Amino acid sequence: MLKQILEATRLDPAFCAEALRVPLRDFQDWLDQKQPLPRYVVPELCNILGVDPSKLASRVAASNAALIAPAVWFKLRDERLKDADRRTVALIRRLGYAVSQFERMSEGQGSAAWNALSQAVLGRVDRSAPPADQGQNAAIAFRAALELDHGQKGIGEILRPLLRRRGLLLIESPVSKSGLEGCTFAVGAREFERPCVFVNTFRSTWFRRNEIILHEVCHAIFDLANDQVSLDFRGSPDEGEDFAEVRARFFAQNVLVPKSVLVHCQNRFGLRWHELTAENIAQLIAETHAEQRTVLRAALAAGLIDQPLFESYLKFDCASHLKDLSERALMTHEFLSKLPQQKREEIAFLNKARKTTLGRSDLRLPISHVQRVLTAVGNQEISPRKGAELLLMDPFVFEERFRDLLPERAA
Repeated sequence: MLKQILEATRLDPAFCAEALRVPLRDFQDWLDQKQPLPRYVVPELCNILGVDPSKLASRVAASNAALIAPAVWFKLRDERLKDADRRTVALIRRLGYAVSQFERMSEGQGSAAWNALSQAVLGRVDRSAPPADQGQNAAIAFRAALELDHGQKGIGEILRPLLRRRGLLLIESPVSKSGLEGCTFAVGAREFERPCVFVNTFRSTWFRRNEIILHEVCHAIFDLANDQVSLDFRGSPDEGEDFAEVRARFFAQNVLVPKSVLVHCQNRFGLRWHELTAENIAQLIAETHAEQRTVLRAALAAGLIDQPLFESYLKFDCASHLKDLSERALMTHEFLSKLPQQKREEIAFLNKARKTTLGRSDLRLPISHVQRVLTAVGNQEISPRKGAELLLMDPFVFEERFRDLLPERAA
């Protein structure tokens, strides 16, 4: 059965062996049913492929690949996707499993809080309404559930910890060879299953990523129950969006930039909507934590500007003004230049430490995950071998890279 599943996913055996850090010869023996699958690889392989362990272990061939391979892999045959994209999704599923496993071990993080949040939102939405209305009403319910409904400022700085505390698995990492901007799927054993949101940070601004996170959150709330994966691509046009994409776009916009926040900005900065300057728009971006297009779309939807003004303001170059107002707009080297030498060295070390290699595939781990795993190993809460497993590294690479950070007994 494993061989059929792999053929359906279009992942080659060499890649899977690399992702599991096992010899290709051994993996090929499992494919050919010369050797049974070892129990230790089953959880990780199930999460990479998205299959039930019983199917993975079955030695009975199925007549139809669609019956055994999850829909996610058939969706990944989209003509816009390359083999690199499929490998990216598999690696992110592998990483998602590791992060979920660690959070469950260290924090007891499960799916109950997320399920409660999802139900609070779904209970306030009329599923027969147009997608834009659904997205807007869901945003109101979402902000209320997270006690953001009276806020007058942007939520970008608190968004990530709020979502993680509610059980969402959030991974932000650069993948240069993929056209994916974001995707959503479930990870973990069935009883601990939780949504995982991945955002590709390659050539993306922090302001843009705030919107992508919320776009994928909407998919996690509405769509994961019936669709195993949501895929969003860079540069996808608004025209021709399907129902779910329209709903997700309006949800993200209204969570980030509700009219109340725009009115607060208007009063604070003395804005005149019909004669905004590039500096004014930069102020709006810095205050709302949303990118220029999203802020202007929100102003248009709120009736504060009309379509000609929207198109005119969209052409304004606000970059230089924005850098004066928000460190989040700085390039990496610009941001680092403002920090003390010791802090720059710490960040440089973490950026180097977050890189892992699985065979021919490179992956940059989320810095927060690296920090938490290293802290746990340093405090002897987990073993170095477990730390290597959670950081998708060979144990010898882990020991060599982090030798100076670990207590003598742990190292």
